[in-house]
Amino acid sequence: MPAGKGVRIVVVDSGVNPRHSHVGGKIDGAGIYRGEDGVVCRGTDYRDTSGHGTAIAAVIRHVAPEADLFALKIFNGALATTPDVLEGALSYALQVGARVVNLSLGMEAAQEAPSLRGLCGDAARAGIILVASARNGSKGGSIPASYDEVIGVKGDGRLGEDTLMYRHGDPCECLASPWPRSLTGLPRERNFRGNSFAAARVSGAIACLLEEFPDAGLDTLRKILRRQYGWKMGVSQSEMRQRYRRSSHFRESI
Repeated sequence: MPAGKGVRIVVVDSGVNPRHSHVGGKIDGAGIYRGEDGVVCRGTDYRDTSGHGTAIAAVIRHVAPEADLFALKIFNGALATTPDVLEGALSYALQVGARVVNLSLGMEAAQEAPSLRGLCGDAARAGIILVASARNGSKGGSIPASYDEVIGVKGDGRLGEDTLMYRHGDPCECLASPWPRSLTGLPRERNFRGNSFAAARVSGAIACLLEEFPDAGLDTLRKILRRQYGWKMGVSQSEMRQRYRRSSHFRESI
């Protein structure tokens, strides 16, 4: 079964603790931050001080255990940053061999961010798949999740941890479980949760698909997602894969 082998996923978040038991293995990374002079800089520190990025990486690792993870730290303490830092992180992600970029973050769509939109377009044209979560509690649109160049994701508590649902034409086209991986001794309700973790599940699932279809661009990937996951609520990823493998016409149609 595909496990994301050979696919680099850049996790733009609060950094990653590679020694966490749910992450494991060597992870490279960098920190993107605004210097005292207001200029966006890049450093070597990607240690996670909040735990959010590590929890995101743990979900991705669970879904795609053989994917190559690269951490880009843009949050330091509070889970907030400025558009220029996010743009700096995305720009760097395009330089480090990203095939998938997980953006478990979002801004209100009313904010103007032309540079961000341009970078998302550059990524799509380069064959890089951007996955972004809708902003938690957002009543309107959320960027970059609502951009055409991005796979937008929302959490749905009705879905199991191995289940994904694809809604063709919706601004947030993917639904997945909003829960992180369980931690021993910590009730689930006291842990992180939300659209961020749904996006991580989708990033992992996409890495698995890209192992099978390494040349797939965004349009082709959407066709694959629609065919495999665009059915009824409650169909698991494993069942979808089995149905997909029984379809003799699918490979010819993409």
